[in-house]
Amino acid sequence: MDWNEDGLKDLIVGEYNGTLRYYRNIGTVGNPQLTFDSYIQVGGVNIDIGSYSQAWINDWNEDSMKDLLVGASDGRVYLYINVGTNAAPVFATTSYVRLSNNTQLDYGSRSGPIVVDLNNDGVKDLVSGEVSGKMYYCQNNGTNEVPSLASPVALQTGTIDIDHGSTARAAIIDWDGDGTTDLVVGGYDSRLKLFLQALTTDPAPIIQLTNLGGYSIPGTGGRLSFNITINNSNPSSVTFDVWTEVQLPNSSFFGPLIYRPDITLDPYGNITRNLTQYVPGSAPSDYYYYYGYVGDQNSLQVYSTSYFYFNKLADGDGSSGVWNVTGWEEENICAPTQQLPDKVSLMASPNPFNPTSTVNFDLPATAEISLTIYNLAGQKVTTLVDGYREAGNHEATWNAVGLPSGVYFAHLNAGDTHVVQKLLLTK
Repeated sequence: MDWNEDGLKDLIVGEYNGTLRYYRNIGTVGNPQLTFDSYIQVGGVNIDIGSYSQAWINDWNEDSMKDLLVGASDGRVYLYINVGTNAAPVFATTSYVRLSNNTQLDYGSRSGPIVVDLNNDGVKDLVSGEVSGKMYYCQNNGTNEVPSLASPVALQTGTIDIDHGSTARAAIIDWDGDGTTDLVVGGYDSRLKLFLQALTTDPAPIIQLTNLGGYSIPGTGGRLSFNITINNSNPSSVTFDVWTEVQLPNSSFFGPLIYRPDITLDPYGNITRNLTQYVPGSAPSDYYYYYGYVGDQNSLQVYSTSYFYFNKLADGDGSSGVWNVTGWEEENICAPTQQLPDKVSLMASPNPFNPTSTVNFDLPATAEISLTIYNLAGQKVTTLVDGYREAGNHEATWNAVGLPSGVYFAHLNAGDTHVVQKLLLTK
């Protein structure tokens, strides 16, 4: 967005405290260099909408001047009409985006507005995420000059609301080049989910996960029972993959735990499976989210998703464990096997090295780990990894540029296990 009309892209950043910062590009088109210029103001005072401000620049009243829409923690969308110029915007008053019944638009909490013609009818609509992770759409039944917004409705995949878990933020783009607007949604889990707008009105198959009561798992590990139901409301058969994964307390994802490729449902058909998921004692204590998907697993294209949560009450004894699932054992359909290491191990390659080496480590069970480099004098040089990692094979790259030649040691702490690998830096 070129805020000062100098031909270079600038940046407007919302802040936790509710203000808006303007970063001016003092570089070039091919090599942007941003420097803080000023806070965006209204009436000569810094805009302050309380907290969690998120800006969107748009010519709201179609006077060929850039205006400002700002989402906020209170769920409303603040509107600032530009009474200056495009090169030097001036905002005199604060108002609010309103619905066709003249009430203030309110998404509940942490709104993040995007102006886009979502239904391709030639007039701009309004899309916003909010704190619970859902995305809402206000259709414009008026004109571009005088918008008349309908009440927010949740955007859906099939008949299930899009739900990203927490504080959804979106970008609108024609991702697959088919002439329709698609949706990329991010949130607190640090992942981006892609929702492609279908060229057909046929509904996608819908998955529903239901936890049958195992919301609390003891520290030693345990089982939770749930079922998966998938419905095809199409008058024709559909083929898709089914898979599940678990979001760990550190927000990373582990899986797939279940993977069933190329399932075909007859017209108006459905499938239900009652399943048991084993949660190993080595899993750390805290809340987990268990997700199920239907779609194309290879391309991670999701047609619909569903989830439930559970709580592991305490850390276990660190013993090895596997996230096994039982209850779906049709012939020729099997989950991908995960060959877990049988012990904690550590190695580096190349070794000797200059200046980078890849440090590989294996974990037989999910554990809180630290991977730290020390010099020959026992002084810490750097920490490569610090946090929970799931069972399996991992790697971290150490760049020793700027360090003197000599002997170094990689120390891996995983639960009660401590492993050391000697490294030789040669220059």
